[in-house]
Amino acid sequence: MQSYEALLERARAKLPPVRTGGERFQVPEPDVMTDGKNTVIRNFQEITGVLRREPDHVVQFLAKEFGCPGVLDLPRGVLKSRLTKDQIAQRLRDYTAKYVICSECKRPDTHLEKDGRLTLLICEACGARRPVTVRRVVAPEKPRTPVVVGEVYRLTIEDVGRRGDGVAKKEGFVIFVTGATQRGATVNAKVTKVLGNNAYAVAQP
Repeated sequence: MQSYEALLERARAKLPPVRTGGERFQVPEPDVMTDGKNTVIRNFQEITGVLRREPDHVVQFLAKEFGCPGVLDLPRGVLKSRLTKDQIAQRLRDYTAKYVICSECKRPDTHLEKDGRLTLLICEACGARRPVTVRRVVAPEKPRTPVVVGEVYRLTIEDVGRRGDGVAKKEGFVIFVTGATQRGATVNAKVTKVLGNNAYAVAQP
């Protein structure tokens, strides 16, 4: 029967090799310059080399984060927006945490692998695997207006505009009523148009 030490050595031999160079993993600071409305990262290829990731993957991540087009002009990366060095450095740290660093052993010795629709982060040091979740951007709901085109509402005329239309409000929403010129009058108004923070209506008999 094998000793505990022998069994332990056999188990260790099956683990992926761990890099033990002792070097501190450090992503280079972005060397940033502005060119008109564009922001150029002059050492972009050096950064992606340290991260061991495809430059196209990194530039597309940054473009999505900043909501602007991003293109490669290797060794440079270009973002079509005016950005600061600190903004870019923070997004690169976010990328590193999400797409590079192993969540188990905290080492950067990883690679990405597709598995169907999933992208997996696979650690070459400890063998851990985890899916990389893509943040879904949810568009904010448009505020609902208190009036609807085609509907008739009972409104009180609070003021008269410069064009002679009555001015009424419904839940703070301004409605211009054609054919209503008397302050304080209560009228039936049919909404004909809704634009932004106000609406237009026509007084009904």
